[in-house]
Amino acid sequence: MVATIPIDKAFEVLNERQLPGPVFTMGLLSLMLKAYLLGWFPPLVCVYSSCQWPILFYIVFKGFKERKSLFYFFELCWVINFVGWSCMFIELLTVTGFVPPFLSNSTRNRLGYGFFVVTNGPLAASIIMNSNTLVLHDIVKTSGVFIHWNPALVSFALRWRLMWTQGGSWAPFNHHGGFFASESDAQHEPKHFGDAILLYLAWFIPYSIWLLTKGVYITGHRSSFLDMRGKIISLFKLPPSDLRKQGVAYLFVHFVANTSIFVLASFLYDYFVLHAAWIVLLLVVATYLGGQYYEFTYGGKRAIKRLRQEFVRGGKED
Repeated sequence: MVATIPIDKAFEVLNERQLPGPVFTMGLLSLMLKAYLLGWFPPLVCVYSSCQWPILFYIVFKGFKERKSLFYFFELCWVINFVGWSCMFIELLTVTGFVPPFLSNSTRNRLGYGFFVVTNGPLAASIIMNSNTLVLHDIVKTSGVFIHWNPALVSFALRWRLMWTQGGSWAPFNHHGGFFASESDAQHEPKHFGDAILLYLAWFIPYSIWLLTKGVYITGHRSSFLDMRGKIISLFKLPPSDLRKQGVAYLFVHFVANTSIFVLASFLYDYFVLHAAWIVLLLVVATYLGGQYYEFTYGGKRAIKRLRQEFVRGGKED
């Protein structure tokens, strides 16, 4: 007997391949605008990205809420984005003269270096480790690339700004020493690797307390701990029922992995070519993975796979 498939099931499979035009348009135009700004006047990349962040966060929040994934907002990448873009907004107001510096020039400069190491280290490397994909038709996936790659791109524009402006200020009013006091005497102070560690610990300590007292016991919602739980159990040979030990092991891996990546990021601060190569590599990886996703999802492979499954199911029902 020949297997059959209901027509509504066939339409359902084909509808999965729909490509929303507006999302693609916004995603492509955003990338083109960033490329233009980076080539024409790099410092404006941070202004554009700061304006873009609240919109993308709102969209991702809605997507995470539907998928029961809100606990991802507790993770390092999202917290650093929250704090970092808030500091960037304050710095924008500061360098244009609307508000006085909220910290001393020395502290602002140290904070800027700390953000540089964290954003070019763990956040940027997450594109490779988490296999982030640049998929212009999926705003949540594209936003995942944004929160991991865009801070590194902005740090690149700000770190090497003096190469484009010949040491002059790009801000129209710049009353207070530029972004993170980069045009004050504080810029010549030694950079301390410990500043990045302190910034990381400011997140790691409260997160650890939350994870060990509540986070490991949460079910029915996605989180990075749950995503890694199976690998943690296998790696450390832990009993599946001992959630507290699994949480400790997860935190240990997180701390060792991230602080190790800080070492790489600290070298990027001193070498323009190395930093530029890192930024390009991350974009290539995200784009390549996005291409693989398109080939599978929209190139027909997923549709063929799903239709075959429906044919098999239809044959069994007959």
